[in-house]
This record gives sequence, structure tokens and C-alpha cells, in this order.
Amino acid sequence: MKKKNLILAGLLLSLCMGTVKPVSCVFAATVAETAEDTDTSSDDGEMSWVFDDCGILTDEQAAEINDELATIYETYGYDAVLFISQDIDEDEDNRQYAAEFMQDNEIGYGDTHEGMCIFHQPNARNITIVFRGDTQDDFSERIQEDMLDKCKTYLKADDPYGGYQSLISDLTAGLDRIAEGKKIRPLDLEGGSVASYLFADILMAFVIMAIPTALLTWYQVRKMKTRVQQANAGMYTAEGGLELSEQHDIFLYETVSQTAKVKNDDSDSGSFSSGGESFSGSSSDY
Repeated sequence: MKKKNLILAGLLLSLCMGTVKPVSCVFAATVAETAEDTDTSSDDGEMSWVFDDCGILTDEQAAEINDELATIYETYGYDAVLFISQDIDEDEDNRQYAAEFMQDNEIGYGDTHEGMCIFHQPNARNITIVFRGDTQDDFSERIQEDMLDKCKTYLKADDPYGGYQSLISDLTAGLDRIAEGKKIRPLDLEGGSVASYLFADILMAFVIMAIPTALLTWYQVRKMKTRVQQANAGMYTAEGGLELSEQHDIFLYETVSQTAKVKNDDSDSGSFSSGGESFSGSSSDY
């Protein structure tokens, strides 16, 4: 009886060992398969800041601009993108379209969504820049218009790559000023006209010199006690020495009204709202 129980125990043990081993193998295989399915790494998983739907840029140009925008992202914590697209509807606002593009693609760094979108429509010959976040107050309308004016000199010469580089350089110069806690000035933009700034400095120096000169002249005139206002020129002629035979009215001043010539290129600039969020941007034809 005892021998029989030992034999039954041995059979049960063998059966259990045979069952556990296949189950363990199936579990291990399932874990390995699951880990393989959840592997999200890929060769092209890098972030991109260039969206060229028109094929304007070469691969080398797109890669270079993408690297520059990536550097801005890492250095300043600022999300700037280049968006080149076909024409949009005529009734649609270019700035609004760029703002919605930023919102739909979650373009913007940090909680305040700091970022900028360069939106170019080659066929419509329009260039638009839109700012998002707190830095939109730093890039004033004057700064935005200066940035676009410089960019359009390249676009008119059929050099879009140069135009994009101009905007990126100006953006970097502006972010440098913001990082230093200073206000962005037209002088700070890359490639600004030195002659224009020199002229402004000379004009300012002239104004500063003219103020004390005017005060000194006024003081000297006040000291002239013999100066008396005369109603006519009678005191300057001898009695009976002058007889007027003809009289003419001479007008010393002329009023000219002028009407400003309408510019060929349409432009919009200033603050606007998209989806309840504040944006600032400028759009101009070239």
C-alpha cells in the first residue's frame, strides 16, 4: 500500500512538471512579443521645424534651416517654424491661418506657448510672420514691418532661402535682446542700415545744438531796448518823398493739399485673436 502511494505521488509530480514548463515558455514568449510591439524608436523620430509643402527648398537648405531653428529651440526655449504652403482662400486671413496652424500642431514652447511662424505663399507672393506667447509684445509692429521689408528684398529677387535666413537672423537678434532684459530696437536687427542710423544720430546732435542756440538768440533779442514795432513804413521816408501810384497784393504763403499714393502691396499688422488666444503678426504682399 505504501509503495503504491509513492508511485502515485511520483506520477502526479511528473505531470505537474510537464505542465508548468510549457506555461512558463508561453508567458516568456508573450512578454517578449509585447515589448517588441511597444518599441516606439525610429530612425526619423527627430523633431522638424520646416514644413515645405511646395518643394521650394533643396534638401540641404531645408536641413540647414531646420538645424538653425532647432538651435533656437534649445538655446532660447523658443519654438519657431517655417511653413511654406499653397495659396489659401482669398477670404481667409493669412495671419489667422498661420495662428491656427500653430494651435493645431501645438507649436509653442512652455506654458505660455512661446513661438513664431513664418508663413510663405509663393504663388500668392505673400509673406506672413505670427508671434505667440509673451514675446509677441517684444516684437512690436515696427520691428515686424522692418523684418518683412528686409525679407521681401530677397523674395522679390527670387531668393526665398535668403529671405528665410533674414527672418531667422532678425529673430535671433531679438531673442538675444530679450534674454538680456532689453527692448528690441530696429538697430538691433541683423544687417540694419548703418547710414540710416548715422543720419538719425547727426539729426539728434543738430537738435541738441539748436536748443541752446535758440535760447541764446532769444535772450539777446530781449535785450534790444530800441526795437519798436511800426505799423507802416512812413517813418522811413522823407515828407513828400514818396507817392504810391500802384498797389498789388502779394501772398507770402500757399496751402497745398496732397493725397497719399495707394501702395500696390497689401499689408496687415497688429494683434488679433484666434480660438480665444492672443497673437500678433504682420502680413505683406511683395
